Amino acid sequence: MGFVDELALELFFVAFSGFLLDYTVLAMYRDYRARYINKSNSKLSIESHLQNSIYMFAAIAVFILVMGFYGEVTWNLPGAYDLLFYDPFIMAGILALGFVLSVKYNQKLQYVGLVALFMGLVLIEYGVSGYNLGYTSSPLALLGLYTAFGIAGIFAYPTALVLDKYRENGSNKPLSRNWIIFILVFLIFLTLGSILAAYIGAVAVPAHLAAPP
Repeated sequence: MGFVDELALELFFVAFSGFLLDYTVLAMYRDYRARYINKSNSKLSIESHLQNSIYMFAAIAVFILVMGFYGEVTWNLPGAYDLLFYDPFIMAGILALGFVLSVKYNQKLQYVGLVALFMGLVLIEYGVSGYNLGYTSSPLALLGLYTAFGIAGIFAYPTALVLDKYRENGSNKPLSRNWIIFILVFLIFLTLGSILAAYIGAVAVPAHLAAPP
């Protein structure tokens, strides 16, 4: 089987996963506000939102892992673009799979969040290195993409801690302002990274269709 550059499609799937996680966390936050801020009797259904989302996350995780390993072993274009993109891509697939398994088997999410924190730091390193070496024709977009997802990964850890707290037994107290800020920072940078991934993928589509490698 010959090499086909599927980078645009893979970037779209990165964006899909980010937007899906945004949607899931925001749905939880809506329930949280209804119960703790608006003082309604609605149920804080953290577990139901997680369970409802994991099948789509599982499909995305499988796609990312398959295409990540495919890209690593078949890349034949000049430069180390396979390392720059597919190394973090595979890490994202492993992280998504870990999230799915943790939800499915009712395990704590904080361990997934902790690995996300370390992966976020590594992702920023890849982005800075790629920017300094002048990879891609849009180095600022590359740096923004990696930095945004890297920061989101770092703030995934406190977000996971909050989810574990309310997922297991709820709480009689609302979150402190600092915890809310952590979650909002996570959502902001996750959204920014997803938008950049979709943008870079969309820009690549015409060139790939006109001259497929």
